[in-house]
Amino acid sequence: MVCRACGKNADHWSESCPYISVERFVDIPPRLVDEPYLSWRNYKNSLRVTNLSEDTSEGDLFELFSYFGTVVRVYVDIDQETGICRGFGFVNFVSREDSQRAINKLNGYGYDSLILRVEWATPT
Repeated sequence: MVCRACGKNADHWSESCPYISVERFVDIPPRLVDEPYLSWRNYKNSLRVTNLSEDTSEGDLFELFSYFGTVVRVYVDIDQETGICRGFGFVNFVSREDSQRAINKLNGYGYDSLILRVEWATPT
């Protein structure tokens, strides 16, 4: 069988190809938070991420979104009884440009056998 993602003769499915990562879609290196404490309550830079798989963690989202800029906060909604992800979460960036770049690259991106929907979060 030939993987459509990497083009190699392999024993894995294209969607779980170990040779392809989100890095191929990103044209900037990851950055770390080096400021003391940044307020995550800046809703202008907050994204809502939906269609997450049940086993998605905050660490998974941080790793995925940190390629696009400085991530201040990540939240994944977890069911209290079952301990599994409810399918959505939020990511807050320092700058609006980084947030927009993440939307442009990750909205419609295949992640963990699902297609992510990434959009601006609206305050409630």
